[in-house]
Amino acid sequence: MENIAKKSNTEFILNTFNLKPSKKYGQNFLVDPGIIQSIADHASLDKETAVIEIGPGIGALTEQLSNKAGKVLCFEIDERLKEVLSFSLEGRDNVEIIFQDFMKADLEEACNKLKDYKDICVVTNLPYYITSKIITKIVSSSTPINRLVAMVQKEVALKLCSEEKSPLKMMIDYVGDVQYELNVPRHVFMPAPHVDSAVISIHKERVISQELIDLIEASYTAKRKTLYNNLKPLYHDQTKELLESCGIPANKRAEELNIDDYIRLLERSHTL
Repeated sequence: MENIAKKSNTEFILNTFNLKPSKKYGQNFLVDPGIIQSIADHASLDKETAVIEIGPGIGALTEQLSNKAGKVLCFEIDERLKEVLSFSLEGRDNVEIIFQDFMKADLEEACNKLKDYKDICVVTNLPYYITSKIITKIVSSSTPINRLVAMVQKEVALKLCSEEKSPLKMMIDYVGDVQYELNVPRHVFMPAPHVDSAVISIHKERVISQELIDLIEASYTAKRKTLYNNLKPLYHDQTKELLESCGIPANKRAEELNIDDYIRLLERSHTL
C-alpha cells in the first residue's frame, strides 16, 4: 500500500482488520505524511544504509524508510499486526519484521544480520512508556549503530537536549551528542495522545564501557544522597580516597558532575 500515513488510508487499514490501538503498547498512529517523510529525511538514508525500526505499527514510517534505505529490520511486539503488515507492506522485499519485544532482542545478533551494509542506524516512533529504556539500550550498546532518530514525548526531548543531568544524558554526552529536530503536535495522531511529541537525533561517535555505565548509574542510585554515599557500595573503603584524588568533594551530588568528571573517576579508580 502507498502513503499509509494518509488519514484515509490509516482508517481503511484499521477498519479492514478491525484493529483498535493498544493502550498496553502505547499505540498512537501518526497520520501526517509530511512528518513521516521528515523523520525519514533526518536519518540521512541511502541504499548502503540498514535501518532498525522499533514498533512499526501499521507500517507508515516503515514505508518511507524502505523507499530510502537498503534494508529495514523491524521489531514489533504486537502479534496482532502480522496480517496487517503483510498487507500494508506487501511487495517491499527489503523489509524484514521480527515479532519480538525489542528489549529482549539481541542487538548484536540484529546488527550481524545487517553486516553487509556500510551504515546501521535506528529510526523509530517510540512508545512513551518505554522510551528511556530503549534509548539506553541503543546508546549503551557496543554495536555498529551510529545514530538514532526517534520521535519521543516532547518533555523527554526537551530534557535530553537541556543541561539537566541524568544517567542517560551522561551516557549520551560520552558517546556523542543529541539534537532536537522538530515538533510533532498531538493532533496528527490517531488517537491523539494527551501530550505533544518531538523528534530527536543522537549521533554515536564512540562506545561507552560497561564499567563507566556502572559508575554513572551507581552515582545516581539515590538522588538525595551524596556522591560518597552512592559510590560507597561500589568502591567501599576507597571511596573517599578516590573522590579526593579527583578533587571532588565527598558531599557533592551526582548531577553536579559532568561526563569528564566521571571519566576521571573511572580512570583514577584503576590506580587505587
